[in-house]
Order: sequence, then structure tokens, then C-alpha cells
Amino acid sequence: MKAILVSFIDSTNIGDRLIAEVLSKELLTGIETRKFSYKLLEDSQIQLDKNLVRRSEVHNIYYKYFRQLPFVKNLVSHNKWLKSRKKMYDPESIQRFEEALKQTDLLVIGGGNAIFDLSPVTLSAQRFDQVVTLAKQYQVPIFVSSIGIGPFCTEKQKQAAVETLKKCDYITFRDYRSWQYMNGSHHPAVYPSVDPVFLLPAEKSFEQLKAQRDGFQRIGICVIDYRITGCSQKEYLRYLKDLTALILRLVDQQREIILFSSEVQDYETIETIYSEFQRQPQVKLVPIKDKEELLTLYQTLNLVIGTRMHSMIVAVSQYIPIIGLSWQQKVVEMFKNLSIENDVFPIEELHVNTELLIKKVDERLDNNQQMINQVKQAKEDMKSAFTINYQIMKTIQNSLTDL
Repeated sequence: MKAILVSFIDSTNIGDRLIAEVLSKELLTGIETRKFSYKLLEDSQIQLDKNLVRRSEVHNIYYKYFRQLPFVKNLVSHNKWLKSRKKMYDPESIQRFEEALKQTDLLVIGGGNAIFDLSPVTLSAQRFDQVVTLAKQYQVPIFVSSIGIGPFCTEKQKQAAVETLKKCDYITFRDYRSWQYMNGSHHPAVYPSVDPVFLLPAEKSFEQLKAQRDGFQRIGICVIDYRITGCSQKEYLRYLKDLTALILRLVDQQREIILFSSEVQDYETIETIYSEFQRQPQVKLVPIKDKEELLTLYQTLNLVIGTRMHSMIVAVSQYIPIIGLSWQQKVVEMFKNLSIENDVFPIEELHVNTELLIKKVDERLDNNQQMINQVKQAKEDMKSAFTINYQIMKTIQNSLTDL
């Protein structure tokens, strides 16, 4: 059997790349698999730059003074969308992907926030639909595994997502909110699931990691560049102020703080926050560029306060308790999957919830061994919730064998 996996293999976000890695090892075990990005670039064609790209002065001026003007905001978003569409319809890439489809038995579209629109002038479903349409053209079965969709700004965007997904043979969603978008579509094979990165193997045995973390109180804080949400300059500065205040409180309690991110492009914001603590030996900045560096760091942490969703999913996979700061619906939905939705706070309300968050930090550190046991059970629950994907793969393999 041969398969094609389309996923975010060209992303600088470690979590996105881990999705493809885990799906390959867990779901496509023993299957000859070729990997493509959503831009239809095969993995051999991708040259990933893991270095921080700093925002230009022109961009900073735009962000400070013009970003919140609706006309300017929509114009810039529309131009970016047109530019991305041009890359999406590259004839050579399409031809290479078509040749691969002619030689494959199955297309798996895997993981990540696959279809969402943060502006009313974009239509992200078109990128997804291009992949689906080409597969349908060559009569290749399509299994969409553990994706997220949404949010959307318009009904047109939501319906476009639903219509392209209806063309797929099997679909699993990584959260209930994404699954709900397909409610009423009458698709016969749509199922809730969880993010595949929960299945990432731990670097050491549970007992080893548990013993290794005993006796110290080290908190990893994953810092996101909040500007990616489209927030105003005022909101961004408030975020920096609130996060700095939280770190100061933790430092006063003699906690050791590690500032990091699973996305290299967040480090400009991390450097800004760290500049307030360079004389504080308890606060460290740890640059992370790949999975190996992230997992090495996680072996030393007792707790992760996360913003990036996969910073927290990887934490659970390594048996680390988490507290979340939500900046998009997917973060809240992930905490609902884990049945700990009281442990995530809106990032824009950090200043209101600081005391409660500090209390939760104290609980997790003071009872760290007990908390680690609970995370172990959560990981087992996520493995069980992912089982539907294995069942679908077995159904597909059986149907291909019967042909």
C-alpha cells in the first residue's frame, strides 16, 4: 500500500511538524508514504529556515498606526491572500503532486488548524479544496485525520469549509468545536478525535521522569507573539505588561522561570520580556529550534504555562502539568478534551486572573508528584480518543484489499 500525507511539514512551528511526524509513525506504520505541504511541495523540496525573522521598521510603523484601520487591515490581508494563492497554483508543483496521486492508494490530510479565516476577505478553504479536488480527479480515497477548523469571520467561509470537507471519505476532528461545524452536513463518516501529538512518546519512562523532577520547582512559560492575533498595539503592550507582572510574582516566590516557545518567530517578543529580567538569575531565556531541544528542556520542567497549543500538548505527552493562556478557540477546546477547562484563562484577561493563576501554580508545584500522575492518565485518555483513526485506517486497508 502507498499513501500521500499532506500536512504542515513546511512550518517553522515545531508542533505543526510534529503532527506529520506522529501521523507517519502511528497511523501510517509500514505504509510507503510521501509527504507534501499544503503548497504541494514534497518534503525533499522544502528548505526550512529555523531562524528568527525580525519585523521591519516599516511593519512596526504599520502595526502601531495603521493596523486597526479596517480598510487598511482588509487591504493588506487581501493582498497577502492573493500572494499565497499565486504560490498555491504553481503549475510545476501541481504536476508533481498529480504524478504522485497516480501512484498512490490513499491520501491522508493530517492535523493542524487546516481551515480558518481571521479576516473576512480571505477564503482558506480554497487551499484545502485544491488538494481534495485533485485527489477526487484521480479517484484516490481521502482520509482527513484529526484536523481543526475555525474560527471564521463570515458564513461564506464556514460553508466553504463544510463543502470541501463533504468531498472527503473519512474525517476526524481534533476537538468538539471543529466537529460541530459539520453538524447537519449528513456526512456518514465524521468523528471527534484528538490531536495526534498527544501520542508523542516520552523521552524517558514515566517513573524516571517523575523521579527526575522531584525536588525542584521549574516553570516553563511559553510566550507567544500576541500580535499574530491581530490585536492592537495597546492590547499587545498590555499583554507584555501583564506577563511581566506574572513573572515578577513567580520570581518573588523563588520559582525558577524558563522563557521559551515552540515557534521560533515568537522570540522577538520573548526577548522584549526577558530584557526586564536580565539581572534576575531565576529567569532564563532558552532558544528552541527543533523537537530535540524542546524535549530536552521538557525533561527538566515541573510545570508549563502555555500559549502555543502544541507547547502544552507536548508537555502532556512528557507527563508535565499545564496551565493555559488562551488566544484562540483551539486552546480552550484542547483543555476541554483534557477535562480541565478551569485551568485555561483568556490571555486578554491575564491581569484579572493573575491571583487565581498563581494559586493554581502553587497547587501544581506543591503537589507535583500527584499532578504528574493525573497527566499520565490524561495522556492515556487521549490515546484512547485517537483510536477511531486506527479503526478508519483498518477499514480503508480492508476495502483496498477487497478491490
